Amino acid sequence: GAPAGRTRVTTMAVLQLEDYGKLVRRERDDVMIRTTSGSVITGAQLVERACAEEGLVTIISRTHGPVDLYRFERFASVKQRTMLAAEHPTCAWPGCTTPAERGQFHHLTPWSHGGETNVANLVTLCNYHNGVNDDDPNAPPRRGRLAREGGTIVWQPPHTH
Repeated sequence: GAPAGRTRVTTMAVLQLEDYGKLVRRERDDVMIRTTSGSVITGAQLVERACAEEGLVTIISRTHGPVDLYRFERFASVKQRTMLAAEHPTCAWPGCTTPAERGQFHHLTPWSHGGETNVANLVTLCNYHNGVNDDDPNAPPRRGRLAREGGTIVWQPPHTH
């Protein structure tokens, strides 16, 4: 009787590792691959070269099975940038007046922590404030961070972490 929930669809591109090279070793959170030309590159570099516009990309080896997963689209699209500049024509950090067109588009939940590149998770910041915004939720707070609360961008001082 209840309405069905929305299904989230994600496009997945798969690279057959052996079409590009050979698995050399795992290194930290990536893999090292010897390409058919003989150079050794990371899995992320292979994926970026092969199909950076695909969204999520999995490398699968015929021998080893799934090797690693990469996601792209880190940077805001023109449409997203236009929407964000309309929300904040200047840097969203309190008191900053740097125009949005001279700024960067910052992930509120960091890309490195799984944050998505969508308007709800992005905000316009100048280069300086993008650099000093406390991204790592596990690190000791230094300068505070921006967050979206109830649809509004707010600054959270360090002592509220």
